[in-house]
Amino acid sequence: MENNNISGGRYCENIEAVAARTMVLFYLFDRSGSMSGKKIASVNYAMRDIPKIVMDVADGAPNANIVVAAAAFSTDVEWLTPKPQTPEEFMNNWHDITAEGLTALGAALSSLNEKMSRKAFLGDNPMGYLAPGIIILSDGEPTDDWEKPLAELKKNNWFKNAIKIAFAVGDDANKQVLAQICGSQEAIITIDDPEKIRSYIKFVTAAVSKTGTTSQAALGETPQEQVINQIQSMDDNTPFVVDIPVIDDDQW
Repeated sequence: MENNNISGGRYCENIEAVAARTMVLFYLFDRSGSMSGKKIASVNYAMRDIPKIVMDVADGAPNANIVVAAAAFSTDVEWLTPKPQTPEEFMNNWHDITAEGLTALGAALSSLNEKMSRKAFLGDNPMGYLAPGIIILSDGEPTDDWEKPLAELKKNNWFKNAIKIAFAVGDDANKQVLAQICGSQEAIITIDDPEKIRSYIKFVTAAVSKTGTTSQAALGETPQEQVINQIQSMDDNTPFVVDIPVIDDDQW
């Protein structure tokens, strides 16, 4: 039976008390000036949907917890979550992102590398951690050095094993850079209409979190490959190939 109460279920408990491994969903959102208007508004709307989606996916994965860590980058990097948060914590603490400044993608990658360690965001659960999920969104060209930070990030074993998907919003987004981060062009979703941002973030959140907590090695594909296959089956008329609950904005 579906639980429509965001504060219900096992997420009412302290996450450290649950005998399950943890998957961290990392979001890196470009909030540079070019993201103003419908683009950033769609991101903010999408993030209101995330807690319910994560809870529903986690209910089908009893041996895993899913927590959320989100950062926004422009001229600098701001972690919107001081630590990975349960869906309920994320809902209570999220504040809408505003768009301004440049596109310091390199700084964002360096910060992700720092947080993706046992000394930071991957060390609190004594039961251990599953490979993370990383969802990146950008609509422009990096304005700082991103190659050296990416080279360092690629040495991080958590990053190596993570499911990595990126959104390239509009014609100005540098798809080649995003592909180097995610490992392939197939991991990039091109969005030409800002109105699609919300639905696609919801889809990828469900696909990454469900695959990361339930995928089986016997399928012969890596979790990254499984998610990419789901992405390739997307259709604008029916964009969801995994079960996603209907979100009532009034519940926010």
